Amino acid sequence: MAIIIPADLTIVTLRDGGRELPQRWTAEHAVAVLRQASNLLKGQADIEFHLGACEEVVDVMPSGGAPDALDEAGYDVLASAYTAGDGVRVLLVDRVSGPEPGVHAWQPSRVCALAWGADLGAASRMMAHGLGHLLSLPHVDSGRASETSRDNRVAAWTKNLMYSGPLSSSAALTPTQVRAARSSPLARRFGGR
Repeated sequence: MAIIIPADLTIVTLRDGGRELPQRWTAEHAVAVLRQASNLLKGQADIEFHLGACEEVVDVMPSGGAPDALDEAGYDVLASAYTAGDGVRVLLVDRVSGPEPGVHAWQPSRVCALAWGADLGAASRMMAHGLGHLLSLPHVDSGRASETSRDNRVAAWTKNLMYSGPLSSSAALTPTQVRAARSSPLARRFGGR
């Protein structure tokens, strides 16, 4: 049985020194990315994300952080200002700075952030990755820095949707990840077990 979760999209144009910075997201592109990300997760885990609202806002990053890109401090400010409502919220910004290129997500807030991506497929996989974090899925390679890995393990990681590096066009979830996502607090909120 499909789990259907509402997703609100917020296109955030950053302001610095009284001027608005470039913003490449459009409502049409954002909705198309959500649709493909939802299709990917539906095909993998039978979890769908349906569009709730799509809004455009202008905001300033907090002092001490990057004024022209979303960083950790900026993510915290925006996630507090633009809350998830009933389902999840995806903050769409032109640029993200930080350790994971393209995505910030924090499961308890049910808010993820995504940097601009012109390639619809790649942006959709990155959004699905962020939504995966909201479904309580960690990175598959989180311990790789302290572990010597065999080539076959690395190859398996790169084909997984929850890999922390560039996502393969055939990115998938394992059966264990599917069970975890479907029983996550977010999924249970919408009928999962």
